[in-house]
Amino acid sequence: MKLDFDSIMEKSVEDIIELLDEKRKNADIKREDIDKIKKAIESTKVNEINEIEEEQKEEVIEYQEDNDFEEEVKYYFNEFEKLEGYDKESVELILPPTNYYNYERIVCRIIAKLSREIKHINEIIITTTNKQDLEILREEAISINSKREILKTILKERYNDENKTIDELNTLIFVPMNNNSEKFRAEDELKDIPLEERYKFIELFNSIKDGTFKNMRRFANNDKLDGLVEVRGDQVRVAFIRLSKDCYAVISMFMKKQQNDNGYRKALKNKYTEYKNMEENIKSKIKEEDYILKNKEFEEKLYEELNKNNIKGDAK
Repeated sequence: MKLDFDSIMEKSVEDIIELLDEKRKNADIKREDIDKIKKAIESTKVNEINEIEEEQKEEVIEYQEDNDFEEEVKYYFNEFEKLEGYDKESVELILPPTNYYNYERIVCRIIAKLSREIKHINEIIITTTNKQDLEILREEAISINSKREILKTILKERYNDENKTIDELNTLIFVPMNNNSEKFRAEDELKDIPLEERYKFIELFNSIKDGTFKNMRRFANNDKLDGLVEVRGDQVRVAFIRLSKDCYAVISMFMKKQQNDNGYRKALKNKYTEYKNMEENIKSKIKEEDYILKNKEFEEKLYEELNKNNIKGDAK
C-alpha cells in the first residue's frame, strides 16, 4: 500500500512523532499479547496447537510482519547514519530500490526519525545558555535537517519523475568463478539442481529484477556475510548483493533441503569471501556496456535452462 506523500509532508514534526508514539504503544500492547500466545503455544501439546483461535494466529503473523519491517528500517537508518557525505547520489545508493514495495514506508520512517532528533535538539536549545554549546547544537540541527531535506527531495522525485516507469527493471550481474575465469558460478551451480526444481528459480530472479524481492532475508549480525541478502522459495535460494542503485550481483543459487543446514551456510560464506575478492573488479566493469550485455546474454541462456522441464509451464 502506497503512502500519500503530500499528506505525510504536510504533517508537523509533532504530528509525526505523536503518530509514531501511538504506533509504538500499540506495538508494545500487541507484543505482550503475542508473548502470551507464544507461551501458550510452547506449553501446548502438538496435537492441540491447531485448536488455537484463527484470530490469534493472524495476530502472530501480523506481529512478525511488523517486526520484520522495523528491522528493515533499523538497517537502512544505520546505513544512512554511516554516510560521511550526504549528497543525493550517496543517499540513494544506501536506500532500497525505488521499485521496492516498502520503499515509501522506509524513507518516510527515516524522515520521521530525523524529525524526532531535531525536536529533541530544539528542546535542549531552549534550556541552554552557553553560547558555544548553542552554536554546536544549532549546527547539528541544521546538519540533520539537511539530511532530512535530501530524503524529502528523493521521495518527491519518486512521485514526480515521469521518466521512470513501473516497468523499469534492475540488472542482474552473475559472479564468475574467479577474477580470471570466463565462466559464471551460476552455470556451475546449475549442474547440482534437479531438472524438475529449476523453474522455481525464475520467480526468485524475477523478484530481484522487479524489486519485489520474494521472501527476502538479510544476513544480519554476521560479519562474514555483511551486506548479503537472499530471496527464498520452496527449498530454493538466490543469494545476492547490491552493486549500485539498480544493479545486483548474484552470489549463489542453490537448493536448501533442511531448515538447519550448516553445510549450505558454510559454502555460502566461502562463495561470499571469493566474491569480495572480485568485488572491486566487478564494480568497475558494470560501467562497461559490453560487460552488461555479456551478463544479459548469459541471463537469457540461464532462463532457457531453468525453463526446461517446467512442470508449471508458466514461468517466463
